[in-house]
Amino acid sequence: MTAPAVQWVGRPTAAEVRATVGATAAAPAARGGWWALLPAVVALGLGWWRLDARDLWNDELVTWHATSLSVEQFRMMIGNIDLVHAFYYLIMAAVTAVGGDSLIALRLPSVLAIGASAGLIALIGRRLFGTPVGVLAGLFFALLPTVSRYAQEARSYALVTLAAVAATWLFLRAVDRPSRGRWWAYAVLLVVVGWLHFVALLVGAAHLLYLWRAVPGEEPRWRWSASVGIAGLFILPLLLLAGRQSGQISWVKNDGNAVLRFLENLTGTLPVLAAVALLALLAVAVAGRERRPAALMLVVWALLPPVTGYLTFAWLHLFLARYFLFTVPAWALLAAFGVCRTIQLLTRGRMPAAWLVGALILVPALAWQTMPAQEKVRSNDADGQPHYLDAVRYLGQQAKPGDGVAFNDGFGGSSDVARKATNYGLRDQLQPRDVFADVPARDTGWLTARECKNPALCLGDTKRLWLVETGHLNDPLAGLPPAREALLRQKFLIKHVERFDRVRVVLLERKPA
Repeated sequence: MTAPAVQWVGRPTAAEVRATVGATAAAPAARGGWWALLPAVVALGLGWWRLDARDLWNDELVTWHATSLSVEQFRMMIGNIDLVHAFYYLIMAAVTAVGGDSLIALRLPSVLAIGASAGLIALIGRRLFGTPVGVLAGLFFALLPTVSRYAQEARSYALVTLAAVAATWLFLRAVDRPSRGRWWAYAVLLVVVGWLHFVALLVGAAHLLYLWRAVPGEEPRWRWSASVGIAGLFILPLLLLAGRQSGQISWVKNDGNAVLRFLENLTGTLPVLAAVALLALLAVAVAGRERRPAALMLVVWALLPPVTGYLTFAWLHLFLARYFLFTVPAWALLAAFGVCRTIQLLTRGRMPAAWLVGALILVPALAWQTMPAQEKVRSNDADGQPHYLDAVRYLGQQAKPGDGVAFNDGFGGSSDVARKATNYGLRDQLQPRDVFADVPARDTGWLTARECKNPALCLGDTKRLWLVETGHLNDPLAGLPPAREALLRQKFLIKHVERFDRVRVVLLERKPA
């Protein structure tokens, strides 16, 4: 493959930057990449801002649970459930082994992944359209509330996004300056993408479209095919095994309300999504013949995964916005290109720094408009989950040796959220005996404990019992299994009730004989 055949898809020259997006100066290409640090720093700052303001929610508690298992316990769990997240759990096990399992330590990898993603988005935009587009796209991405949400969550979605963005960046480098090492690196990153979340592999379809529309010659297509084939050898076994566990997310819906929630959750607010979508359409309309292949690649990256998730819902149950966070960079790149290209056309190129005016207006406007959503994603309202950890801290302060604990978790139900939160919150201190758990979750091979079938026998001679209750009923014992409720009413008196946000801690003391 000769250099002229792919010259325009590589790093733009100063003349190309001025002609396509109105860059201000002919800065050397080698120095322009430093601009990627700006969105990276903004994304890192927003990710770190109030990182511990929100409690760990159920899925994050599952992450902690998985990292606390022995090798045999972990093998049992992924054999039954969550195999699709096994690679992420292994990463987090290594992280917690080094940095501990505090709330900040658990979320820090996601913060770093989002920061790196913002920087790489800037580099991708620079390669495709010029430095101004890249920097603006990285800032758009960093300021979206949904990006902040998953930057502050101990789940795999931020790392999936980073892997998809990094794979795209390596793909463009391999096309621009092909070498065996670059294509091998691309293949390895595709494996990482698939191991983190297989649905993100659809970004490869966008890469193929770009090859077909923009890159002449057969060699790059054969190299892409070889990279995908090699990656598939490592990913296919995981897909076949994980497919047997798809029932674990059968609760996901795809009705009209689910579609609206999906759209809102993709960017954080519906107005922001509408603005980004309009700018993306504008980008395609004004791209011009030379830049249209790049714009179409981004459209496929943005739209193909969620459309596929919706159409395959009956089998895969994947229509959930957080599974498609990795498509948000494509939206940001399209929106930024739409802004810069439109300004350049309207000014007929006579205002080289016109894109900067747009940035100075749009970036603060986006930050201001999304501020309420930014506040929400840093509160428990983001998940609708009670403040379990506040209740658990109180329980840890009040519990005495010999006390027991039980759960009447109307919110968490069979998901054992209250039990997981208690286990996490009291992991390094005295923890009352879980009187009605026959086998703890770590030994069942699942995410929930096996409940005791004989409550009287399991309760034994416990004198004081703490009940973590989220039933929102006047009677804290209402809603318990009938045999358990009858036993506690017969044997215990309610001595004290401590109220927290949507959760109560109830002290029960055994009645005098």
